[in-house]
Amino acid sequence: MCWRALCVLGLPAIGLFAVLIASRTAPAADSPAAIEVQESLQIPLEQRRRIVRGEAVSFPVAENSEREIAAGVALTLPAPFSQLAEYLSSGQLIAQDATIGDFGLVPPEAPSPLVGPPFSSSERDEAAGLLDATPGTRFNLSTGEIESLRSARSAEGGSSRDTLDLASGAFRRLLSERVLSYRQSGLAAIAPYARTGGAVTDPAVELRLAIADAQRIGRSGTELHQALLHYPADQPAQVASYVYWVKRRVQRRPHLSLLHRMVVTGAGSTVHLERYFYVEHSFNSMVILTGAFPFQEGTLLVASTRVSTDEILGVGSQLKRTVARGQMRDEMRTRLERVRSSLSRSQPGGAESQSP
Repeated sequence: MCWRALCVLGLPAIGLFAVLIASRTAPAADSPAAIEVQESLQIPLEQRRRIVRGEAVSFPVAENSEREIAAGVALTLPAPFSQLAEYLSSGQLIAQDATIGDFGLVPPEAPSPLVGPPFSSSERDEAAGLLDATPGTRFNLSTGEIESLRSARSAEGGSSRDTLDLASGAFRRLLSERVLSYRQSGLAAIAPYARTGGAVTDPAVELRLAIADAQRIGRSGTELHQALLHYPADQPAQVASYVYWVKRRVQRRPHLSLLHRMVVTGAGSTVHLERYFYVEHSFNSMVILTGAFPFQEGTLLVASTRVSTDEILGVGSQLKRTVARGQMRDEMRTRLERVRSSLSRSQPGGAESQSP
């Protein structure tokens, strides 16, 4: 099993640290948001000292179900808070993510008839598999989506090219319908994934439980919490919201997902959320929360990740969870270190080409 597929990056345990340097406590006036986050997470003094020294330190994140893996990582950077705020706000966490092969912004108006890229000639097996999909864990599809894909198969003309075209069109329409439903009704509109024996896996359940994480960063997470709780209704003016399609390779297979990115920036914090509300296979959902807080002459950067997957159930579950959690932390450290490296080279955090 490719555990790297389960730990693509960081999310919501949110926040972190803040502020004790060596043996003295920084004045609350220096970075109240960072202090509040650190106290909320109850990070031990020695861990805080390591963070101040620039080390990437992990912290535990409570998991909400037997399907979920969660972890958090924090570090400080010498870059000013304004630079980190711009980096997060402009979508650079996505644009600079080495695990993402391609992505695109779905327009805020009604989505186009097709969302995402077509299958390439090298992805013929994946395309054919989608058209023959059945309930199970190979693909995350609702019962209605399976029926729709199999109906498209019955109209196939027989050539390999037809298979690619039919699968691409049918799957991209499926993604478009998922985006439209989500934008109209939020988590309530997410169709559960059909499993064998009439069972289902509902990603909305874990995504809804993850909303509470926004409260763990104190007042910095208030607007985000309200936005997530009520989406798409009653969205705070301070919250910027975007939807993307994202393509990776996961477990040696092409992997399309739908991502809702939300950003809240204030004078003392910037909070960046990545909510994967649909994923093609291997896991069910993912939430990544990254927060930046002014701290002394630099910035405290904190991230947590939640991944829901059926692959850790059954025999050996505890061992699977331990291995997956460790690999998740490694992925998160790599991602945050990439932010540090990018800013240390004085690369601007300008807007990505596909984001407003």
